[in-house]
Amino acid sequence: MKIYDFLKSQKTGIIIGFTVTGLLIIGSLIMNFYPRSYDGLSGEDILFFFENVKPINIWFYVMFFAFLMYGIGIFFCTLDSVIRKVKSRTRKIPLYGASIVHVGFLVTLAAHLIGGISSKSGKPFTVASSWVEAGDFEIKVADFKSTTYPNGMPKKIYASMKIRRNGQEFDRVLGYNNPILLDHGTKEILLRTYGSVPESITLDIGGAKHDLRIRDSVSINGSKVYLADIYLPPKVRIPVIRLVSEGGNSKNNQVFLPIGRQNAQNVHGKDLAFTDISTSTAVAVTVKKNPSIPFTLVAIGCFGSGMLLVVFRTAYKMVRI
Repeated sequence: MKIYDFLKSQKTGIIIGFTVTGLLIIGSLIMNFYPRSYDGLSGEDILFFFENVKPINIWFYVMFFAFLMYGIGIFFCTLDSVIRKVKSRTRKIPLYGASIVHVGFLVTLAAHLIGGISSKSGKPFTVASSWVEAGDFEIKVADFKSTTYPNGMPKKIYASMKIRRNGQEFDRVLGYNNPILLDHGTKEILLRTYGSVPESITLDIGGAKHDLRIRDSVSINGSKVYLADIYLPPKVRIPVIRLVSEGGNSKNNQVFLPIGRQNAQNVHGKDLAFTDISTSTAVAVTVKKNPSIPFTLVAIGCFGSGMLLVVFRTAYKMVRI
């Protein structure tokens, strides 16, 4: 009984709470001053600490144990409260508000544990106006809008995305702190960054215009010439394309052509000029699988409903007074 009383004690909960807070501060300072020790750590991944057991991570192991004790304490405290209310035949639902909030704490701890053990993030990939396959779905950018602060820094990002999955196509909006959720929230599409990517270029070949994309080819006096690459600022001062003649990889079969008619070159007997380039906005995204999201939603529901009951009970008592 002494152990049970200790675990459900309010003093124990307060001590553990302050201990966890202190360890979080210590851990943040250690990671800030020794970042190399935490290379490879991302998000809420906690397996990193068990796969890289080091003395520098002692703060985490103590904190993990403290969180475990905190969860056990909340469980017994909630159980004790509910048992007492049931024994006293309490039927007023608002009196159970605090217990529901405690359940929310327990679910939150469970969600962090599940997410820390099983969440996985894929490698970043770029999505523009063409369909890109990403596992069991396809995605592309349909529209892009952004607002900026007076100093030019991005304020809000609105990337309208089209997603095609299992023969169905639907729209979603992607932005910072606004991921796209799939599979009831267990799969997230996260925005990392955005920018412009080349869509096509315009070549003037002997007075005739040709629109090409990367890896497209055009025939010049019977020889196929491929658009192999596009170099954009800041790598180069102005946009430059690399053309490769069919069947050759030597320097003699490559032509580097800067944009502008003044930079025209003779290729296979015809004057060739790189006259224009069209770009589109692209976003770099990461697909993250996190099975803890449904638990987080349940925790939010518990917190919300529990607090409403507590507020309702308080307001009711004030009115009666």
